[in-house]
Amino acid sequence: MSHDAQPSKVWTARDFADTGSRSAVDVALHRLRSDNRIRRVDQGLYDLPRTNQLTKKISPPDYRSVIQAVARRDGAKVLVDGITAANNLGFTNAVPAKVVVWTDARVKPIHLDKMVIDFKKVAASRLVWADRPAAQLVQALIWLRDVLPSDHDKIAKRLKAILNDGDDGQRMRKDLQDHLGDLPDWLIPLVKDILNDATPPAPPPLARTP
Repeated sequence: MSHDAQPSKVWTARDFADTGSRSAVDVALHRLRSDNRIRRVDQGLYDLPRTNQLTKKISPPDYRSVIQAVARRDGAKVLVDGITAANNLGFTNAVPAKVVVWTDARVKPIHLDKMVIDFKKVAASRLVWADRPAAQLVQALIWLRDVLPSDHDKIAKRLKAILNDGDDGQRMRKDLQDHLGDLPDWLIPLVKDILNDATPPAPPPLARTP
């Protein structure tokens, strides 16, 4: 039952639907857990325990993988809060002790060592950006609203780097361009300016060979 077994990955029974019936998958997961080959993170969530090389203790699972697994398990939309998004994208070094996740499902909090993932059910209107390429970027910008006037240049520099970072940056840029109307009114002018500045210049025309 390797199924791309990566230490940082968190699985649900649904992830193994192509390997057999649900009952067979449940039996296999139960056996692996009994043998301490996998760890139960939460109801229906499992991972491969990892040992921290410095402390020699078992590390908690990556909270981002847990959130993604919850979305798959419950068929739910999820959207992390602004400070978490800002941390993930490198706008702040502050690591939140509690990660708040907006969702359209009822999910109990999940405790990962000293961190808590708190799922907050919200209206569909607040989940417009959920599961979209620019979701975290939008959440981070909204969280950074109060410091934008004083830290504009620093934030703009980081945004340009993100939007010019390979395929992920292109997907974020296109998502923002296609859905500017979904942004808060106060954010639209700023994003337009950043998109114009962050758009890579067109390549020069090929020189004609004589």
